Amino acid sequence: MKIGVLLHADRGVGAVIEEAQLADDQGFDSVWLGDHIMNQAAPLDSFTLMTAIGASTERVRLAWSMLNVNFRYPAMLAKVLATLDQITEGRVICSIGSGSNPAEHVAYNIPVEQDHDARVQYTREVVQLLKELWTHPAPASTTFMGQQVQVKELAFAPEPYQKPNPPIWLGGESDSTLQMVKDLADGWVTLTRDVAHPNLAPVTDVVTAALAAPDWPSRPMTIVHGTRIFVAVRHEDAIAQAQATLGDAFGRFREIAGTPDECLERIAELEQVGINYVRTTCTDIGHQEAIADLLLGRVSERALQGA
Repeated sequence: MKIGVLLHADRGVGAVIEEAQLADDQGFDSVWLGDHIMNQAAPLDSFTLMTAIGASTERVRLAWSMLNVNFRYPAMLAKVLATLDQITEGRVICSIGSGSNPAEHVAYNIPVEQDHDARVQYTREVVQLLKELWTHPAPASTTFMGQQVQVKELAFAPEPYQKPNPPIWLGGESDSTLQMVKDLADGWVTLTRDVAHPNLAPVTDVVTAALAAPDWPSRPMTIVHGTRIFVAVRHEDAIAQAQATLGDAFGRFREIAGTPDECLERIAELEQVGINYVRTTCTDIGHQEAIADLLLGRVSERALQGA
């Protein structure tokens, strides 16, 4: 199991870079940003901000929840991601989604398919193009003629630092998205169970069903679950923090909460169904420090022991 942390872009440039630098020092595997353009509480462009974060950190990997493929021309998306991968010497995770808020596109006059499955088909072609460009850089030239995505005789540069390409993690749980994951992805980011998604089936049930399908790929796959982690030396302190943060929602989505041993037990339950990555978010720096001090080292020890 690896653990990443979702950053708080709404706290401003200095605060979010400090948060990322702390995660870098603490041993979190990755830092994540959202990618919305109408969130007035966090109006910063996520790609520009992530570039600053990449330049301000040394080890932590960089991901989005989720990078919206509709906001950038596909070949230019390949270029900016490859450039950031070069800048950070291979720390980019290409975590992308099909877009969940069409109103953003209308407001900014960005063309987008209103039909969900049509957006997923567009994302599929974008992913295919990314792979083609990243694995056939200049002086080779690429011609790609999809239904919605095309390039002609493109000598692509720069090639990404990671070979053959940065890992591609796709987000969502619809049938069309899940088929795209099976066909093309290196990772699958499940939907976060929280008050915004009260009717979602338990993530363990969703993952178990997906992995039991006869066409689930045999290649290695990162499976990401977004959830809250509350850890303290005393069980009652962790539960009190969780209740103070989540209120009546606490317990509805089986957050990871308790002593370090109790949290490890919950992590082991997730691993048993095939989840091997947790993305969490913290209320403040003290919360982030508690996870780092009490849990990250124990998780790493389990991984080294093959638990």
